[in-house]
Amino acid sequence: MKRFVVSIIGRERANAISAPYHDWVARRRTMRRLEQLADHDLLINIGCGPNVEAGWVNVDASRGPGIDVVWDLRQGLPFKDESASAIFGEHVIEHLPREDAQELLKECHRVLQPGGVLRLSTPDAGKYLRSYAGDGEFLRDPYFGEKIETPLDRVNLMMREAGSHLWVYDAPSLLLALKQAGFSNMQESAFRKSSHAAMSDLDSAAREFESLYVEATK
Repeated sequence: MKRFVVSIIGRERANAISAPYHDWVARRRTMRRLEQLADHDLLINIGCGPNVEAGWVNVDASRGPGIDVVWDLRQGLPFKDESASAIFGEHVIEHLPREDAQELLKECHRVLQPGGVLRLSTPDAGKYLRSYAGDGEFLRDPYFGEKIETPLDRVNLMMREAGSHLWVYDAPSLLLALKQAGFSNMQESAFRKSSHAAMSDLDSAAREFESLYVEATK
């Protein structure tokens, strides 16, 4: 039946018609999942997209397979105070305006229990700019998929990401944002090197070449 409807009205229109129903189902599933969560030791994967992790509460604004909580991170976090042992956010903070990102970091601080760890990765704007001002070798790295005409094109692609990147960070700026959010123990980290055992192997290998990693402990 579904295929017949799509063949008549087209997939795009069919998706638009069915979207409100699927959004309603996702909201109900989200509320049920939140009601079932423990009050402590949660592992929360924010802005996960398709990279869902078993044993974690996977949070994303878009509904999809494995997404436990469909949630707009600009609206805070729907978790109790001091309920999480670890919060993991891979290449998500750059997709928020600076003010919203700062509020999200405050929310992470609120949700983490004492000794809990927040781990973030994001494109390292400092690495891009140092290369641009230096030999430019990194900007020609074969890991990049898009071809460029000038080194500044590569910098623009990182900063803009077709309009989805809204604020970028280097290590000092991200560590300062964490301090302003209430964290007192924060530091740069390295690829798949975490102070929390549950986050020691979560970093995506495909993003290592450009990523800045930081951790903050409550």
